[in-house]
Amino acid sequence: LLQDMRFDANGMQFYDQLSPEGILGDMVAVNGKIQPVLRVARRKYRLRVVNGGPSRFYYLHIVTKNGTSLIQQPFIRIGTDGNLLPRPLHNHRRIEIAPAERADVVIDFSVYPIGTELFLVDRQVQLDTRGPAGLGATRDLLKIVVDREPPEPDVSRVPLLLRGLPTISAAEIASAPVRRFAFDRNNGQWAINNQLFDVEIPSVTVRKGSYEIWELVNPSGGWHHPIHIHLEEGRVLSMTMLETGVNVAIPPENQGRRDVYVLPPNSMMRVFVR
Repeated sequence: LLQDMRFDANGMQFYDQLSPEGILGDMVAVNGKIQPVLRVARRKYRLRVVNGGPSRFYYLHIVTKNGTSLIQQPFIRIGTDGNLLPRPLHNHRRIEIAPAERADVVIDFSVYPIGTELFLVDRQVQLDTRGPAGLGATRDLLKIVVDREPPEPDVSRVPLLLRGLPTISAAEIASAPVRRFAFDRNNGQWAINNQLFDVEIPSVTVRKGSYEIWELVNPSGGWHHPIHIHLEEGRVLSMTMLETGVNVAIPPENQGRRDVYVLPPNSMMRVFVR
């Protein structure tokens, strides 16, 4: 569980709940600790990475260090958000993860001799709460030490097929109602389609068992929006940059069923939700 945190002079966690910009932590806790150590046996492990927020985006690698050189280590990506992918992604070497996103990976530590030290590192530069600013120098988040043999031989395998995706037919896409949700600011507060949140008034009512296409739109303002749809999952159909009208490729790890959709500035994502 990755969380960006900020501490005051007394070592107490600080958070400004009234700032409309939120707050960006200057330290990263992993399961509540700063730069902890994980000791592992020479076998496979499944690690579930959760970005617990509130504000930081991460660009993660697992590396070994050779002097000043960092050597990226491969792993197998098997899941995104709450679901397994249709097939494992072998020789994966990075995890891009926004607040609320999850990633499941399998790392085979049997290929490393006892005494090997590996590090989970972040390369994302972020200067404010609005989102990432590009890649830069690495910082260590977690140290992993291979320190023992497993108590019994590791015969586990990652299957060639994980969980197939439900079929979406061309007829369903053609007949699906389309809703548009634009995320923007209104008098210093967040609004959707220029409407402020009201807990007493449902903005949208959908019929159980139906399917729709939702257009999630980030029109301006320089913010990156991780949009989390509670209690329902969907499939990304496309992502378009609004300034150019060009569709951008959806990476394989984002082509499965998911519930967090990351919108960079001036973009629109079309999501099929059943």
